[in-house]
Amino acid sequence: MKARNREGMVILESMIKTTIEEFEKFIRFNEDEKPVLSAKLGVFGKKDSYKLNQILRHKKDVSGPNYNQDQYPVIDLMFSLALEGRLYVKVNDEKGKPSLLETDSVESFKALNIYEKYLYLLQTYWTKYDFETKNDKWIDIITIYNFLATVSNAEKGEKIIKNEYDQTRALYSSAADFLYHMRFFGFGELEEIQGAKGKYENRIKAFIPNEFGIEASDFLINRVFVLRNNNDLPIKLSPSSVKKKAGSTKNAFDVFKKLFPDGCAVKTVVSENEFDRSGVYTFKVSLGRYCSRKINVSHHHTLSNLHTAIQEAFNFDDDHLYAFYVNGNYRTGKPIYCAETRDFGRTTEETTIEEMNLYKGQKLYYLFDFGDMWEFTIELTKIDKNAPLPLRPVIIEEKGESPEQYPSWE
Repeated sequence: MKARNREGMVILESMIKTTIEEFEKFIRFNEDEKPVLSAKLGVFGKKDSYKLNQILRHKKDVSGPNYNQDQYPVIDLMFSLALEGRLYVKVNDEKGKPSLLETDSVESFKALNIYEKYLYLLQTYWTKYDFETKNDKWIDIITIYNFLATVSNAEKGEKIIKNEYDQTRALYSSAADFLYHMRFFGFGELEEIQGAKGKYENRIKAFIPNEFGIEASDFLINRVFVLRNNNDLPIKLSPSSVKKKAGSTKNAFDVFKKLFPDGCAVKTVVSENEFDRSGVYTFKVSLGRYCSRKINVSHHHTLSNLHTAIQEAFNFDDDHLYAFYVNGNYRTGKPIYCAETRDFGRTTEETTIEEMNLYKGQKLYYLFDFGDMWEFTIELTKIDKNAPLPLRPVIIEEKGESPEQYPSWE
């Protein structure tokens, strides 16, 4: 990126400001509304998609909640960025209903400046977003390369219109989401065709790049194109097509930060693997609506240790097999079994609390006795990084009387 004076920096910041404002609306929407995702597709439902659309600057012109998430290009993009960037993870409740759970990376993202936030979103998009699958194979890496090359050679304000004889023609109809993404990232504006409804109709009349979009397109094809998430890239593009190689996605930020003048971006979101998972974990373990226990465990403790504490807390005899389930109950979740069922993979004795990468608010499910089927819900309510680590799990709160494990039927 060329050097800019003070006025130039103000203009540059204004071009990327909307991108950050829109994504921060997405974050606030999840914090405030806590939407439940659709059971079939695992995305926002029609009502939530419509509600979020109404507060966006570049909203889809619709009269009511009649469209699925994938028909809102910007919302669908932000949803993908949130997951691919590990700002959120999908979790299921006991009924298998999915929702988005905020990870520690969200706070790391919020602490960045506007340039760093923008680069994190662009880097996530460029290195992890699956263009081909998202667009039903209507475009491939060559289509994207050719269009960006056209933009990089255009004049500011020039209208780039559909060429019926060029492979980029799908970008104006069936694969128009890519052009909406270009606008989201501040590369330019769109001249839309009013009244276009169907996916295969022409939806875009012209893409109109701005100065930043022209420079950024040149940067993408000449500096970071080899970081694209595409295994066939070396086959589809000859070495001469990419002027400068950028290295691996592991060091992608060091490459992407060169999009802006020196000093604008110095840090990025902390990697999930770099977060400190140590501390005292407080779990609320519930058996039904009126019986619960809170248990403190160290990050060093295993699921087996937690199992023993639950047995003690509810006065059970610890005389049957058991399993913990992540992202759903025993019908829908992923199981981690006790040692006696070692043939089913990694066991509770081998799994520490720390390595499960749990987040505050996340739920686990614990099934004890595969015959009587005692089902417990476990919610992580707190992670205290400053408290002394307990040598063994500690029961800190009891509510309600424990049921009899073997009730008398006399």
